[in-house]
Amino acid sequence: MSPPARRRTGSYRPPRNRREIAVAVLSALGVLVLTAALLFVLRPRDETAEVPPVTAPLPTDSSTPPDSSTPPVDPSAVPPETLPPETTVAPAP
Repeated sequence: MSPPARRRTGSYRPPRNRREIAVAVLSALGVLVLTAALLFVLRPRDETAEVPPVTAPLPTDSSTPPDSSTPPVDPSAVPPETLPPETTVAPAP
């Protein structure tokens, strides 16, 4: 078995074209710049920004009766299967 044939020493030809290398390098740089821009734009916002605090309104008078617009429901008028499990219905007399 003979050694592989050698090329002429004076005519070196690179394995890739320079244009292909330039396109690959510029594409990689473009991907990096786009990724950095998206990370900057889509980053989580600072929670310590000037946001006014939200406070719940406090009741002014604790002696007011509860809302009386809905009458209380008689448990014996409701079918037992619709009642919560902890509610028991007294038998009808």
